[in-house]
Order: sequence, then structure tokens, then C-alpha cells
Amino acid sequence: MRNIIVVEAVSTGYNFVEDIYRRGFNPVVLEPKDPSDDIVAKRKTAYELMYRLPEIIKEADTFEETLELVRSFDPVLVIAASENGVPLATRLADELGLPGNPYKNIDKMINKDAMQKALEDAGIRSIKGRRVKSPEEALEFCRENGFTTAVVKPLRGAGSQGLFLCDDLDEVKNAVSEVLSMKNFFGNENREVLVQERIVGTEHIVNTASCDGMHRVTSVLRYKKIATPEGGYIYDYMENIMRLEPGHGALIEYALKVADAIGIRYGMIHGEYMLDKNGPVLIEVNCRPIGGTQPAEYMDMIFGQHETDSMLDSMLDPEKFKRDAAMPYRPLRKAVLKFIMVPNEMDVEDHPVWIVAKRLRSVSSLSVENVSSPKHYFKTRDVESSGGMIFMVHDDEDLVLSELNFMRTIEKHFFQFLLNEGMSRPWFRKEGTMTDFSDVLRRNGCCGSVLLATDTPERREGMQVVSPDTLADANGGFDYVIVGYQNCLIGRSESDLLELFFDTVDQVREGGKVIIPPEIYRYFSYGRKGAELLLSIARCTIEAPVQGAAADVVATR
Repeated sequence: MRNIIVVEAVSTGYNFVEDIYRRGFNPVVLEPKDPSDDIVAKRKTAYELMYRLPEIIKEADTFEETLELVRSFDPVLVIAASENGVPLATRLADELGLPGNPYKNIDKMINKDAMQKALEDAGIRSIKGRRVKSPEEALEFCRENGFTTAVVKPLRGAGSQGLFLCDDLDEVKNAVSEVLSMKNFFGNENREVLVQERIVGTEHIVNTASCDGMHRVTSVLRYKKIATPEGGYIYDYMENIMRLEPGHGALIEYALKVADAIGIRYGMIHGEYMLDKNGPVLIEVNCRPIGGTQPAEYMDMIFGQHETDSMLDSMLDPEKFKRDAAMPYRPLRKAVLKFIMVPNEMDVEDHPVWIVAKRLRSVSSLSVENVSSPKHYFKTRDVESSGGMIFMVHDDEDLVLSELNFMRTIEKHFFQFLLNEGMSRPWFRKEGTMTDFSDVLRRNGCCGSVLLATDTPERREGMQVVSPDTLADANGGFDYVIVGYQNCLIGRSESDLLELFFDTVDQVREGGKVIIPPEIYRYFSYGRKGAELLLSIARCTIEAPVQGAAADVVATR
């Protein structure tokens, strides 16, 4: 089989490997040298996700040695799978005379100031900015242009790492100092910083594929980001645009002009744009597939194609590329990629987000740790410090947006149900008094088939009684389920508690009721509100309290 060299097959670019196998070629992954810790971690994740691991080679000490190494594989293509691979892949393809982009354009392809200069030279809208080496130079630039606000970021980067939105000149000064003191995403020192005019609008993504200078749109998406008190800009979620809205035509037209201005002949552009009252303007281009470690199957469900496959079309199958370019923009399903925002630095031992997410109908998959060993999380400031990602997709657009808002509510007010530090109920104490379940049945008018889930099974006339150990003996279909676990909750992680709770609630029939007495729900994380939230996750409807009745939580399935 002929070989295709994939440079830095991480993030969504890991899909290249299987796509290449499917086309009858042999993938060979080339790892650039001197990776940052972030890149090393991404490689580990990507290789674990691959269906089959390809041959892996490493960049040599010199470019000439690397060129000869790659030449020895007689490659059909050399392609960049991620941002870190763009410079090396572009140069190798150019030297070998393979389909790709001229290496002379590399500065415009990777440096954020050079790409804006390219737009200016092409006569299309750009963002005014300057690369500076000190806070003083940054302040001078702002004063010259009358800017009282600005954006400060590294010349190269990824995932909003090192990005600061500055509301005044003091913040500009501090942000420049901080960026100069840190390394960028690729592990290189920031010797210069880009200071730009601040554009206020709605951030969009336009992904394009190019074949011999012919560009076509593969997907259009919209970001929701949140400014942090520290001046950062963190990802909340990303959604696909199902139907083009007013302004999107101009946005796409502008994106196609950007591809020409940057000098793109082949491959992908993951372009980020701001849409304000004056129309679209480029934030930055990334000459590789979209990020987020998105599974090919997930993107196929949304758009009927995925980025890495479209990029291979552009280089291996021009006729298919042209046919696809003639098709109208028609996403198949609504999709949202939700980033988990960690509210503070923490050591996480339990990831109940896996239990919660699988109860939602729109959740396709998760990219979240699922191990019991402690993992240290920093407070989210960018994509790399998020707590993970939740992939949502469904035919019902309203369902996706409803469940997105539900997840955002959990994230904001019930974060223990997503990630926590282990034992989530340190306040729990074994007490001598137990709930009078006979009174619970009486005040709620329970009749028909009743399941009582409690610490220990005991025979009671008129109902089936189970404990965590005997819950599997219940066969569902109950008119009433009373959640009565108390002492058996001691020592259980949040994940264990949630699984036990949902398995118990699943025993009630459609139209039946679940009852949680106050003596029970006070031991749940977040008390009554927590119990009500969990019932909502289980697709139960909370019933309004009846005047004069006890403060039971009652819900109908």
C-alpha cells in the first residue's frame, strides 16, 4: 500500500488514520520534535481513540534528515492533522512536490498578525493590531489608535490559551506582561505578543475545504463564550447552524475570500470570525481540521461528512470534491458541543457526569476522564483547562437546546453531579430515628403496587421491599416507588448514589409516582433541590406540594 504521512495526528485529526485505511492507503504518523506537555497529553488521548495504531515516526534533528526519512516512505501525501503539524507538513509537501500549500505562505497560515496583514493587502476587512515586545509598546499602540479596550494574545496558540479581553489600559499592560511570562500552547516562549483592536459581536466558525484553489464550506457553527473576571475568554458551548440566518451569506462569502488571501490551495481551514454590526471579520485561521477531538461518526451524523475525510477528498478525489461543492448547505441534525467549565481548582476523584449524561437523549458521547484515581483540575480559563466535553446531537432541535440548558443549569448550580472530590456527602451522619414509611404511604394515598427501597429488606404486607443488594429482584411496573435509603448511603460516591437512585426510579411505571420523604432527601447533595433535579434527569415531572401535607418530594413518571 502507498503511504500517507500524517503530521501530529491529535485532536480531531486522529480520524485521519482510519480514513486513510478505508481508502486503501497506509497511514504513517509523524511526531514533531520538542512537544509541549499539552501536546504529549493530546497524543496519548488520540492514540487511545484510534481503532488501530499506525506506524509512528519522529521528526529528526534537522529538516534535511526529516525530509529524507519521509521521502523513504514514498508518500502520496503529507498532511497536517493539527495546528502543531502545519509548519512541518506544509514544508515537507512543498519540498516533495505533493498537493498542499506553498511554504512561502506559512507565516500567513500560522501567525495571527501576518494573516490580518494578508487580509489588509487583499483589500478585505481586517482587525487592526501590532506585535509588541513590552507593555509600554502595547500602551503606545492603543493610545495611537484611541483604543481604551483591546485584545491581547500570543502570536501563535490554540484553544484561547493566553487570550485576554482587556477593558482598560491597565488590563492591557498586565495582560502583555503575563503572556510574555508564559509559554504558548506548543511549548515555546512568547517573545512577542499581539495586541489588537477589540471587536464586539457573535463569534462564528466557518470550516472550508480547498481543492486546487477551489473552496467549499463544510460546516458553519456558532460559539458561546464567557468572559472571566481574570480577563480570559472560556468556551461554554459550540452549536451548528442549522439554517443560514441574515448575515451568514456575507460571512461565508468573506470566509471564501479569506482562503484566497491566505493563499490556500489544498486542505482545510478552521476559521474563526466575529460577526458585528459592520459584518464579518476574521479572528484567526487554523489550517487544519476543526479541533475538539470530535469523532468522525459524530460529525457524520451532523453534516453527512467529517473534516478529515473531506480534506482527503480535496487531495485524492477531486471529482467527489466538486460534486460535494455543488450540494446545498443542509445539516442533517442539530448538534452542540458542551465544554465543562470547572469553577475552581480541585482534585477530582469522582466523575458522575457519566451517569448524568447517559440519561439525556441527545448525548452521543463524552470526552471526560472516567477513572477513580484523583485527577487535578485547574479552574477553567481556556479549552485545555475545561473539565471535558459533552457531544450532543439529535433530530429534534428543541430537545438538544433544552438538554443543553439543563446541563448548563447543573454546571452552574449542581456541579457536584458532574465532577467532585470523592465523598460528596461529608455531612451524612447515622441517626437513631428512621422514617415512618407507613405514614408516608398514608399521607400520599399510595395504593396498588408499591416498591419501598430502604436500607434493609423486610417483609411488609401490601408492598415489595428492597435494599441496594436486592433491588435487582424488583421487576418494574410499580404504581409507587418510595426512595427510603438512609444509612446505606454512607461511604458511597456520588456516582454510586446516582446509579442506585436512577435504577430505583426506573422501577416506577409510566404515570406512576416517586416519593422521597424529607428525612431522606436532606442527605442528598443539594438537599431537596438536588432530589428534584435528579428526578428531572430521570424524566419525572415534579408535582406541586399539597397544602397541609408533609414536605415530601413527589414526581410523576
